Amino acid sequence: MRKDIILIVLVLIAVVSISGCINSPIDNINNRMKDLNTDITEGDTDYNSAISSINSRDFASGNNNIQMAKEKFNDAEEKLSEIEEYKDDLNESTYKDYINLIKEEVSLKKQASDELYLAMQYYINNDTYSGNSYAKSANSLMKKAVILQNERNKLVENNTELFKKAGII
Repeated sequence: MRKDIILIVLVLIAVVSISGCINSPIDNINNRMKDLNTDITEGDTDYNSAISSINSRDFASGNNNIQMAKEKFNDAEEKLSEIEEYKDDLNESTYKDYINLIKEEVSLKKQASDELYLAMQYYINNDTYSGNSYAKSANSLMKKAVILQNERNKLVENNTELFKKAGII
């Protein structure tokens, strides 16, 4: 009898210990979301700094800034790949919509950074015509990304309680 009680207590302790270590899909996503948002914000800042540097014809700083932006958007894309592993397990379609929006946004920002990097290389080599062509493409891509960013923010705004409950905001 005493052995049965000890065995039951040990089993209960093991179950409680293990259950505390098992994360739901939203927990796994939340663990990565903060870093993802930081990467996007820092990438945006570096991208905008690159634009300012181009406008002031400081191509060395601009080149450095756009390289950092590219790295941040690449990091964001990697975190999104990790998040994708858990997306199908989510029960709430709003979370899936949010992840899809952020994924497309990051993709566009990454493409815009690549285009701006190419523009920078042409500007450095005094090929203003080609540089302007790539800069125009970068601007167009970034405008699309900002539209998606605004849609994502609106989704959160319209579902504040849901995102608060999940710990995303």
